[in-house]
Parts: sequence; C-alpha cells; structure tokens
Amino acid sequence: MTQSISELVLENEKVRLTLLPEVGCKITKLEFLRHDFQWLWQDPYRPVKKPEFCASYAAYDISGFDECFPNIGLSKYPPDDQITLCDHGEVWAKPWKVVTAIDSVVASVDLTAMPITFRRKIQLDGERIHFNYDVTNTGNIACWYMWSAHPLFRLPNRYRVIAPLGQKMYKEFGLGGRLGDDGEDGYFNHLGELNWPEVISQNGEVADLSQVIPDLGVTDKVVLEAKGIEDLMLINEDLSAGLSFKFSPEINHVGICSNLTAWPSGPHPATWIAIEPMIGISDRLDENIELGAARKIDPNESQSWNFSITLLDLDIN
Repeated sequence: MTQSISELVLENEKVRLTLLPEVGCKITKLEFLRHDFQWLWQDPYRPVKKPEFCASYAAYDISGFDECFPNIGLSKYPPDDQITLCDHGEVWAKPWKVVTAIDSVVASVDLTAMPITFRRKIQLDGERIHFNYDVTNTGNIACWYMWSAHPLFRLPNRYRVIAPLGQKMYKEFGLGGRLGDDGEDGYFNHLGELNWPEVISQNGEVADLSQVIPDLGVTDKVVLEAKGIEDLMLINEDLSAGLSFKFSPEINHVGICSNLTAWPSGPHPATWIAIEPMIGISDRLDENIELGAARKIDPNESQSWNFSITLLDLDIN
C-alpha cells in the first residue's frame, strides 16, 4: 500500500477476515483456515488508497468486498434531480465508525445525499459468516435506496456457480457477446429476460453461465430472481470446496458478474466473479424505483436484511 491505512482483523478458530475501516470498511481478505486459500480477488497493479468522495469507482482499487449503497450505477436521484448519486454509491468511499467484539464487527456510515445511516454487522459462527444490515432514516423526508454487496472472488482455476435450473434472470450488461448482441455500449437488451444457466451467444452457440472459465475473454452481468433460491453455491473445482450463500427475503435479486480477462483494457486484465446479493434488479436506482425493485424508507424508520456465506467441503469427482 502506498498510504498508511489501518487494517482490522476479525477471526475465530475457523475464519479470518481483514477489513479497512477507513476505505468503506472494505473486506480485503476472506480466509477459511482449513484451506490455505484466499477467496477474494486482490489487484496487484493498483494499490489500495483512500478515495475522494464521489470519485470514479474504477479510478481506485476495486478488489475485495465493497458495499454499494444507495445505488450502483450513476444516475440522478428521482425525487430530487438536483442530487447526482455517486458511482457505485457513497459508502465505499467513506471512512466508517467501527465497534469490535470477540467475534463480530459493527460498522456504520452516514450518507451525504440523503439522511440515512447505513450499518453492517459481521458475525462469525464457526465456518459461517453472517452479514446483517440495517438502515435508519434520520431525517424528515422519505428516501429511496437500493443496495448490493460487491465481493469479487478470485479465479485461479475453473469454478462453477450452482443455482436452480431455469431460474428467471435478466441481462444487466454484456461485453464479448456471450449474452447475445451487446450493442456498442454493452447495454443492448438491457433487462431482457433469460433463464439460468444457458443463454444463446451472439454467434448462435449455447453458453453455460454456470461454468466459470477464467480466460474466456468476456465480461457480463446477469441478475437472478432471489425468490426460490434456497442455496446458491460457488464451487472451486481444484480445492474441492465451495461457498454457500443464503439470503433473507428482503434480498430480491442476486447479481452474477463475470470478468474473465476482459477488463480493464491494457496489459493487466482482471479475472474474477462477483456474487452480488441485491435489493434491486438494475444497477441504477432510478430504474429500480420505476420497476418497483427499490425500497422506500420513511422518516424515523429502520429497515434490515441479511445474508450468510458458509464454507462447503465436497466431493466433486
């Protein structure tokens, strides 16, 4: 690191997490101690540094596990067009207040664009990690928001993503033609309906999104409906282990974003897959409000949701 940034380690006898409270309380390392393996992608070419508020997300280290709130994609805030929402939201670019305990960390941050306090509690329970969220409207006007966790998992080898066959999903964007015609900017057929895991690529071939191939040369994102998914799994084929994701009912969609040596352009493209529990269906808050996928929070109201990640050992032979 080129700057002095304090690290916070949360661990028990089975799990170790490394966090950066000054940088959006980013999680930089996620390790289950029975395996000598770091699950989160780390960018060796862009050091972590403290971001300027409301700066471009891509101008900084994007690796590890960030939080996106109250939006992801750039847009105006529909109830007040004088407000422009930050790239990937506000909370990744702010320092958080942190309270630690033996097996948990509670961290919170206040928004600038609207009177909301965002809070995340991480609780360790054996080889299960609980992520508990709550938001409170401290103002006198109702506010709208969406949310997405943004963990990027590194791909040293082929992985598999296991979700219910035929699960309804939508195209967020695509570059490389795997999800069909992407258009000039990747958003042709944006929010077009698909079904997990097979899609028809631009050249007419069947592509299986459940097979994560590191050197495929595409980057794309689909968003699955969370209803009906009891257990979504990310399987590391070589490690014979995987991660199991479970979601509370408030989480209405799960984004799966695959960056398979296609971004950023230049000599050092990255390779990762993101499993993104979401409140929302699109990356843009204004679209989510129109589609009924965002949440409204009234003055003095609090709302909450949660998900968990659990280590799986499995025989894949």
